[in-house]
Amino acid sequence: MKFIIIICSLVLLSFLLFRNSFPKFFEGVSILLFRLGFSVLLLYGVHLLLGSIGYAIPVNLFTGAVAAALGIPGVISVVAISMLI
Repeated sequence: MKFIIIICSLVLLSFLLFRNSFPKFFEGVSILLFRLGFSVLLLYGVHLLLGSIGYAIPVNLFTGAVAAALGIPGVISVVAISMLI
């Protein structure tokens, strides 16, 4: 319990000391989470479309991260690798 209190105190102290740089940090994190969520949603849509003809596209954190980092080419590469394996 003491460990949690110490960690929370350090986080609050860092918010107070570096409050000018945190909006940029949170903006970057929110963009990253949006891209990850959208890529997982896109992969799930591809999974549903290709699942009807017999191909199973994995939808997990790794494939979502690849698609989030690379965008549409990442989704195409995940689909291509899944079809080749």
